[in-house]
Amino acid sequence: MTATIVPLLERPDLAEQVAAWGFAEWGHLNPGETLAQRVIRIRGKMNTDRVPVAFVALGADGGIVGTASLIFDDLEGDPRNPWLASVYVPSEYRKKGIASALVRAVEEAARRLGYSRLYLFTSTAPDLYAGLGWRPLERQDYRGEHIQVMDRTL
Repeated sequence: MTATIVPLLERPDLAEQVAAWGFAEWGHLNPGETLAQRVIRIRGKMNTDRVPVAFVALGADGGIVGTASLIFDDLEGDPRNPWLASVYVPSEYRKKGIASALVRAVEEAARRLGYSRLYLFTSTAPDLYAGLGWRPLERQDYRGEHIQVMDRTL
């Protein structure tokens, strides 16, 4: 499947869907945050010239098939920045290269904005990122999940 990756700024109508996916997938990592608050936070990522930046993957029909973001401060108390975050592709669109394309779009945005290193953490997809050239740094427990922190030199 070929997906077109664009900044969320170009498709603000998709902010609620991006927020809903993130809330369902990772809401437990942000105790007390409501879906409405997450929508506001996602709308704050409608940038292209500075962090934070959210991206959406669009299918041939223009519908959303994935999302990813470039943000600061993804791990509370961790001084490293910036972070690849919130990479999400619905199950019916997985294994089609969409997540990889989203990761590459975020990497390119970070490079364009002058960053030479990017970080991420994952509890579910370390092999995906390793296959894209990301290096494991450490494992830790974060808000009840076992996570792998990784980085990539851009």
